[in-house]
Amino acid sequence: MPGSTDEHRATPSSTSATDSASTCRICNKEPTSYAPTSCGHATLCRACAMKQATGGKCRECGEMFMEVRRVD
Repeated sequence: MPGSTDEHRATPSSTSATDSASTCRICNKEPTSYAPTSCGHATLCRACAMKQATGGKCRECGEMFMEVRRVD
């Protein structure tokens, strides 16, 4: 029976991995709504995008960017 409990626990973690794709890569709290203009990876929520508005490094691919834009 302990094996079935472990399998049950593995399922929610895979679901949370899917959810993390749409969650801000910096604060891990808010949904993503902004992306670097250079690569377009939607990795930032509004609050974190405003902090990174003058540039940074994409959390998805590592490409440097100078601006962020809102994605729909």
